[in-house]
Amino acid sequence: MAFAALDHWHQRLPVPAASALPPDGNPVADYIYDRLITSIVDNWPMYFQFMRTPDHPTTLNGIGVARMTREEQFPKLKQLLDQGLPQPLGLCQSRDPGGFGNDHQVVAYGYEEGERTRVFIWDNRYARREDVLEFKTAYDPADRVVRQGNGDQWRGFFVERYAPRLPWYLAGGKLLSDRSDPRIYLVHGGAKFWVTSPPEFDRLGLHWNEVVELPDGSMGYVADAPGDRVLLREIDRAEVYLTYGGHGFHIPDPDTLVRLGFSWSDVRVLPRDSLRALRPMPVDGTVLREEHQDPVYLVVDGVLRHVPDPVTFTALGLRWDRVGVVPDGSLAALPKGSPLPASHLPAWSERSAGQLITRDHDAVDYRIEAGAKPADEVEFVLNLGTGLTWRKELGLHAKDGDWTIAVQDSKRTDANGLYRYQLPEGQLRLRKAKLFGAVTGVLELNDLDRLPAGARVTFTWVRD
Repeated sequence: MAFAALDHWHQRLPVPAASALPPDGNPVADYIYDRLITSIVDNWPMYFQFMRTPDHPTTLNGIGVARMTREEQFPKLKQLLDQGLPQPLGLCQSRDPGGFGNDHQVVAYGYEEGERTRVFIWDNRYARREDVLEFKTAYDPADRVVRQGNGDQWRGFFVERYAPRLPWYLAGGKLLSDRSDPRIYLVHGGAKFWVTSPPEFDRLGLHWNEVVELPDGSMGYVADAPGDRVLLREIDRAEVYLTYGGHGFHIPDPDTLVRLGFSWSDVRVLPRDSLRALRPMPVDGTVLREEHQDPVYLVVDGVLRHVPDPVTFTALGLRWDRVGVVPDGSLAALPKGSPLPASHLPAWSERSAGQLITRDHDAVDYRIEAGAKPADEVEFVLNLGTGLTWRKELGLHAKDGDWTIAVQDSKRTDANGLYRYQLPEGQLRLRKAKLFGAVTGVLELNDLDRLPAGARVTFTWVRD
């Protein structure tokens, strides 16, 4: 189900209103099953690796499932989520193929990182309920499990291999019909539109030999209103509408259509009266702005709510390439609610713990302990992780000087500090030795003045 759900997201397809499970033979049921099998086949090597790997580090099997989850899979997930790309996750409990039925798949769409990490997920078992995976950010042999909001516990998770696919029965121009129903539907934008008569069928230039008969009841699992970025007009009318969230926005002239990134060849012609199926209000979660206006709105509980700034936009997990741009004046007729409250994304220095990924894709864990030093000081500690030997440096830059702490080979830890007054214009510079011993910068950290008073900040370079 995770792959099928992601397909709809990537293809901007609407979700049908049917709440009952589709029966066997229904194209939706067959599609979900096909995508499930694909997800298992494509990801079986990783499921099997997690089965055969102990939870803890061993000489023969490496760092173990718990650290694989934290040090390899979660950084990979973060990078993809930071790009605005929801990801399928394989959740693992089994220790052999016989227990594979206890494993599960979900879709991750956001995260929060601190001493404990929370990954926000969609789980098909709980429909529209927000769910979460939670685990201790730093590896702790006494607290290895990943806990789900419903009480389930998982040994770990991994990011699955996935490529989007368009369901065949939702391809633009597809002609569908229930076997015992004479009505024929034309599909555009993932939605069905009834072709009201044989003469209209012919006027639309359709072909009778292309009609696909489906098991009875199948059409109830195809949406009535289209998804995003679909241009539509009725056969006897010149007006063109651009859809977002199932709602149609009138395109006033050819120039506007072109400025919005379309051409007239993108316009799909529908049977008469088809546009009556469009929603009076875009579905919740639709993001909109007018062409020459800056304000961005999110549809929440059936009203437009202004997103006050880019930080709040990002904190809500929204993507700029998913903002529906509509003609000027189009939003005036839609109901508006109060603006959304502004959000603040915490800087790395405002979290209690986390993991940093360098430009070389190294992983560096950090932990911040408030009150470990006198209030006017901040101490920085650099540790060299297990199995690493090459030189690593942490440069402490302030307006009145530069200092370096370094670890290499048998020297596993080093420390130094800055005074509070040095933090506002200070910067931390992570560096590493590369080929022929040349030391190169791989990450810079600002916002030192947001560290708590008397903090000790411990960096552990865990992956080279």
